[in-house]
Formats: sequence, C-alpha cells, structure tokens
Amino acid sequence: MDFIQYVGSIGGIAGVLAVLMFWQYRHLVNQMRIDRKFMEDRLTQVLKEYNEAFKDNTKILSELYTYLKARNGMAKR
Repeated sequence: MDFIQYVGSIGGIAGVLAVLMFWQYRHLVNQMRIDRKFMEDRLTQVLKEYNEAFKDNTKILSELYTYLKARNGMAKR
C-alpha cells in the first residue's frame, strides 16, 4: 500500500493506474504460461496414448492378416 501511495504522489492517478495495469499484465502472462504448460502436457499425453493404440492396432491387423492367409490356404509351403 505504501508503494501505491508513493506512485500516486509522484504520478497521480495515471501513475497508480499504470502500476495496476502492469501488475494485471504480469499476472495474465504468468497465467498464460501455466495454461500453456498444462496444454502441452495434455497434448503430449494424448499423442502418447494415440501411438500406443496405433501400435496395438498394427499388431492386431498383422495377426489377422496372417490368420486369414493361413485360413484361405494362401500361406507359402
């Protein structure tokens, strides 16, 4: 509170408003950094889950292909 009174005595109401705007801007930037970090972590997790599911699907499809080849008599002898 002493700081705001000091700024008010030097710069008047414009100085106080400038300091308040600066604090609000700084808070907004910090919040945006936190949000961005959260979004990046979430996207990394989604990509990791997608890659695991893709790997499982590829394995299942290759097993199905092998089974169908053997079932239809198309396997090499």
